[in-house]
Amino acid sequence: MSKPKPDELAAIDPAALAQVTGGTSDSSGLVAALNGLLDSVKQIQTTSQANGLNPQDMMLFMMLMQRQQQSTTTTVATAPPWWSQGGTWIVR
Repeated sequence: MSKPKPDELAAIDPAALAQVTGGTSDSSGLVAALNGLLDSVKQIQTTSQANGLNPQDMMLFMMLMQRQQQSTTTTVATAPPWWSQGGTWIVR
């Protein structure tokens, strides 16, 4: 049996197609799952609107604001002096 060329479509045998079983056009389970997700999202939205900002959200907001206001500093590491040969000095 030769392989079909990429631009050719293989023919489907009608007898083989008639023997295919399974599958369904009933999507009620999927619709029920999506409705359940939608109800959960609506419940979360209603709860958050009723309670306002919770303490964790307020803390996160304050941390973000504080981080924005902090100045950025840059640390520059320098090479050790040539006479130390890479060693460190301990001063007592």
